[in-house]
Amino acid sequence: MAEEPVPARLGVEMRDATFPDGTKGVITVKAGLPQDEVDAVAARIWAETPARAETPARADAGHGPT
Repeated sequence: MAEEPVPARLGVEMRDATFPDGTKGVITVKAGLPQDEVDAVAARIWAETPARAETPARADAGHGPT
């Protein structure tokens, strides 16, 4: 990814973000948004994602047939 924000269409851009668990990702935000606000949006997305705590692979781990 480019060091500078890369403009997209209609006033949005793809930006690197750090989620509360320390992982990094790319999210689409309003063009020109300061990095601290980008990370705040990422935190909100992270908190609202129900599957982030447990994936199907982890849910089935350790459970054999009954």
